[in-house]
Amino acid sequence: MTQDPISNKKSSNMTGRYLNPHRHNKERSKSFDHQNLLRNRSQSIDKASLWKGALVKELDNNVVVQMVGMDSPNHTVYARVDPNCAATAECLKSVPLGKVIEVMVDEGWRHAVKDILEKGVHVENETYPSANELLKLGSVWLVNETGYCTDHNAKARRLSESDEMDTPDWKDMTLRVHYVPERFFVAYEIDWSKYCKGLLLDGCTSAYIGGVKQHVPMTGLPDKKDGALVYENDEIGFALLNKPGGMPTNSTKTNHAEDVASMYGAALKERHGDKSTKHISIPLRAETEMNGLLLVSTKREFCSYMHEQLDAARGNDLVAENCGVAKTYKCLVCIKHPSDIDRIEKLMNRDLTHWVNVKSACPKTFTRTKPTNPKLGDWQKCVMRITSIGDEKFRAACVSSKYNDSNDYTLAHRLWDPRMEMPAEELGVSYVMQVDVQLLTTKPHQIRGQLAALGCPIVGDVAYGGGSCVMRMHHHMWQRMAVQLCHLEFNMPEWNEDKTALVPTDKKCTFHLNTAWWTEYLNDYERVFRWGKGISGELAMQQCRHGKNMLK
Repeated sequence: MTQDPISNKKSSNMTGRYLNPHRHNKERSKSFDHQNLLRNRSQSIDKASLWKGALVKELDNNVVVQMVGMDSPNHTVYARVDPNCAATAECLKSVPLGKVIEVMVDEGWRHAVKDILEKGVHVENETYPSANELLKLGSVWLVNETGYCTDHNAKARRLSESDEMDTPDWKDMTLRVHYVPERFFVAYEIDWSKYCKGLLLDGCTSAYIGGVKQHVPMTGLPDKKDGALVYENDEIGFALLNKPGGMPTNSTKTNHAEDVASMYGAALKERHGDKSTKHISIPLRAETEMNGLLLVSTKREFCSYMHEQLDAARGNDLVAENCGVAKTYKCLVCIKHPSDIDRIEKLMNRDLTHWVNVKSACPKTFTRTKPTNPKLGDWQKCVMRITSIGDEKFRAACVSSKYNDSNDYTLAHRLWDPRMEMPAEELGVSYVMQVDVQLLTTKPHQIRGQLAALGCPIVGDVAYGGGSCVMRMHHHMWQRMAVQLCHLEFNMPEWNEDKTALVPTDKKCTFHLNTAWWTEYLNDYERVFRWGKGISGELAMQQCRHGKNMLK
């Protein structure tokens, strides 16, 4: 079983007297009222109002810890040492912030905080970390109380494990603790210091620099876990990774440890020690649920170079084609009716244009024509091109249960939540089809929103109508989408004469993934369909023409 290196559970032996531990239900709405005032941003509140109705716990030496819960998706609790308690000034100055965090995770007090935050939603046990784990995850922030009362977005400092014994000035400092942080356990399924196995399998994964195929160094061969590396270049300062779906590229507000930048940065530090690069950034956007090729910058100069390449044609809509950066995505999309397959096929190799309101919330609004009223939002042009449909064997695969075919039923349950009785029917989906899409512009949610606007949302894209695709492993679960960056190409840079900046060359960097996480599912489906029933490929083609399985 894969172990979470963050976790190191310890029972808390804190002593203390609880004060009115059952009053929180009555006072809860009061504490939420002042949070709503803060959200309004046009109002400010005084410190007394901030802590009105707070839950309290008395520690040794008359030290009192106050807690107030915020009704938010981030499961936030604010905690501090009450500066007006009966403790002496010397005692107040000696209370470390780690002690205050422990109050919330102490087994005897946790029920109160849990009741503040939870709303009947299932949360895994591992997402109740100890005080030390919360600091390791980066789930604790130090906030200036005066600034916070004036501005809800006042700057806060993320704390780390090394800050556990710090003693802040509790007269004006407050802890913001994300008691149930987001967890991304898939991060531990990958060896971030090794190369991916696909490089060793002919045709699965490839890396070419200037037309020359790159080979895996012996020291980078994967062992028990699959590796993340596709290519590394320490001199220029970049790496290509095979990102798993279900983890963010950068840290979130509640988790600063289980993202791509942090995991890869930790692997570099372990490999090189203190000489490791201090710079890790992600030049090209990739959403949490997406998987596939991911470009990582390990030097600021390379990050600047890539941004210059992408900005080279900022005034031109077709950014990718004008700056030498080409990106192709492999997607598995939902098809509601067989006629949609022919309709999508007719759109191949055409520039497909939509307009997106980039300031709208998710799901973002995509339209065929640009709204004429500028007050309706910030509308930007999106252009993509469908370059192929179907995989090597299938045009599309049936996932409907109406044909009473266990093969269709099995594929549907492997793609979506297996606990759903008829997942395809619940989504109104009859088939799934693989498409390759080239992005000619780079806008937020572009590939997701444009495919959904064409009537074929991506499998697993809950926001845009593709249903929930749940991955379960080692007692954990995470969401993933059937979309991956499968092809990336850009000009290899070189250092200028004074080694201060990178400039482009004619040499091309080309990286390719030929398989996706759903490829195995489609291969199994095709194998059963063709041979499990003892039918020939020719007969399968005849059945295809009658409208069931859309084999090529």
